[in-house]
Amino acid sequence: LEIDLKTPLFIRHQKGVRLTEHGEYLFNTVSKINFSISDFEKKLIDKKTKPVGKLTISTTVGFGSTWLTPRINKFTDQYPDMDISLLMSDEEIDLSTRLADIAVRVKKPTQANFIFKKFVNFHNHIYGSSDYLQSFGIPRNVNDLDKHSLICFGSGLPSPISNIDWILKVGKKSLKRRPKFRVNSIYGISLAVEKGAGLASLPDYMVAEKSNLVRILPNLEGPSYQTYFVYTEAFKNDRRLEVFRDFLFNEAKDWHY
Repeated sequence: LEIDLKTPLFIRHQKGVRLTEHGEYLFNTVSKINFSISDFEKKLIDKKTKPVGKLTISTTVGFGSTWLTPRINKFTDQYPDMDISLLMSDEEIDLSTRLADIAVRVKKPTQANFIFKKFVNFHNHIYGSSDYLQSFGIPRNVNDLDKHSLICFGSGLPSPISNIDWILKVGKKSLKRRPKFRVNSIYGISLAVEKGAGLASLPDYMVAEKSNLVRILPNLEGPSYQTYFVYTEAFKNDRRLEVFRDFLFNEAKDWHY
């Protein structure tokens, strides 16, 4: 090495050797590099075993607002080194754009490089507030819906599910019922129903803890939708994904909506 560098690195004497000034400089520099490499290796290992860093989850406004958000604090308490972001939209986010890392969505992905696992089912029924039903009466059959104020999802707008306006068509052979008004958010519709604006089809999970909402026509089943936990092939071995997936499925293990 001394020959290659054309610089003396050692002073040799009868009792051994000691470093020259250049030798000490080289030794300190190599030690710093070696420490940096060791530190980098440790961080890589920690990243594989200990989840660290940002994780963005895409989901619908309704599910994200009413079910997922209240549970996120429990997750961040378990994994304080993770930076969680919820991206809520009823328009499907393409994970290949990397705007989000994982998604909980209703539509089954068709992309070849996407991995998905069935999550929970969304069951829908018709609900009204106790105040509204006291004022306008309880429908006894589907034909009675013609006499009530109905709130529906916005027409011509991206919908997270199909047949979302089924409440306008159920029991009708030709013309659909006319809604009182439309809202392009399931969560927004639930707020309107809570305030007594009318009746609407809502997913059961969304009203589970709302004591003032009453399910009507209990024998009438609305649409049911399978949801999916989705991520890309490139993300499949990421520790952040693994711990969030385990948390999410554990939280939903008693799902009965």
